[in-house]
Amino acid sequence: MKRLFILSLVLCWLLGMFLASSCMKDESFSDEPGMLLAFSADTVSFDTVFTSIGSATQELIVYNDNDKGVRLTSVRLASGGNSGFRVNVDGLYGTQFADVEIGHEDSIFVFVEVTVNPQKSDSPVLISDSLLFTLPGGVTQMIILEAYGQDVIVMRGEHFRNDTVLSSKRPYLIYDSLVVDSNATLSIEPGATLYFHDKAGLDVHGTLKAKGTLEKPITFRGDRLDKLLWYLPYDQVDALWNGIHIFGGSTDNELEFCDIHSGCFGIRVDGTADSQSLTLMNSVVHNVAGHGLDLNYCAAMVGNSQITNSMGNCVNVTGGVVNFCFSTIAQFYPWSECGHALYFTNIKNDTIYPLHELAFRNCIVTGYEDDEIFGTRVENNDADFNYFFANSLVLTDSNAVDMERFVDCVFESDTAFSKKHNFRRLTIPNKDYSCDFRLDSISKARGIGEYISDQYALDRNGIVRPNEHMDAGCYQSEYQE
Repeated sequence: MKRLFILSLVLCWLLGMFLASSCMKDESFSDEPGMLLAFSADTVSFDTVFTSIGSATQELIVYNDNDKGVRLTSVRLASGGNSGFRVNVDGLYGTQFADVEIGHEDSIFVFVEVTVNPQKSDSPVLISDSLLFTLPGGVTQMIILEAYGQDVIVMRGEHFRNDTVLSSKRPYLIYDSLVVDSNATLSIEPGATLYFHDKAGLDVHGTLKAKGTLEKPITFRGDRLDKLLWYLPYDQVDALWNGIHIFGGSTDNELEFCDIHSGCFGIRVDGTADSQSLTLMNSVVHNVAGHGLDLNYCAAMVGNSQITNSMGNCVNVTGGVVNFCFSTIAQFYPWSECGHALYFTNIKNDTIYPLHELAFRNCIVTGYEDDEIFGTRVENNDADFNYFFANSLVLTDSNAVDMERFVDCVFESDTAFSKKHNFRRLTIPNKDYSCDFRLDSISKARGIGEYISDQYALDRNGIVRPNEHMDAGCYQSEYQE
């Protein structure tokens, strides 16, 4: 039976080849001067390509909509191949091709790649070429090829054993992770960008000081600069790199105006509640495949920050001392079933981790489900399990919580309202999976906040908050009453 099946496949293939050959013999080719080709695009663009590292492949379709076939005199790169661009035309690889045939009302595929030589420049440099299609009637049609070449500093398995500063002049491309030794401090300048290759991450045993500014944020992201689909950049996809792991014993880590996205997780902290492990201010942790912010028995302060869209929990707290102020925690992960906006507990793997304090002031905690706040405590045990919410918008059942722990809060019970009206743009109706967690004009988070300190006079985007009745979350609404 198996032999008969294989024989059938071979016969089908031979028949197909015969029919294709017959069709080509019957094809009539023309060299009329007026014949033109049509193209799926007039420009093939690569947004940014790291120098010395090949790009992903772009596709171009060439259509012959004429009533006769065409045998192209030539298809060639104008540079002769000196620009770094490479093409594959209808299965043939090279820089110049002759007698390329396209049947009437048929098409061929052209695949384009590019490798950019080092440019000795801190800024991206435009590299261009053109692909020329010369028809037998003498007409030449041109497709523009262009890419921005970016010089990067490549790091492979880098282990910092002494205090180190990463400059913002050029991006960093990181393979096999960065490791900060227990006796070292890694400082990152404002405006720096760190691109992490698959499975690479940042492991901190010492201290991390990543302090950007509103104008010059620090970015931690994956290194895929192309698109998964024509409408979907890889940068909107999760699990492209590992994440930032702050190990036990690491203290005084400060991240300010940082953008951390598309990882297997966002920030994981394994610390001790006796010393400050993490201060996260004016930052974004978004679209990760694990927990967004995973705090394990540590002391942490989070302010003016956005923690959103995680396959795990956006915020996952196990014991410790943790304070959130003016932060937006929203679970609208688009790719599959996901965890909660907030989960907290005082036990893990049968070990008790007292939750000495977990506080949310002027925050938003919301998401897809009817309830996005889950707390689990040790039963019949005196271990601390102390938490409270104040002046916050919370998506949870007000009839099932200890109301003494929710002071001047607004309870969000209509998830449809949350999806449509709390924020300006969510992934739910948008196929490019982009989000905008600034407040909609009719968000229930507006005006429910209370003054904390001058530290929060400005929101994450630098907008001035009023002295009273400010908005909850990290974004002050631009809409005026």
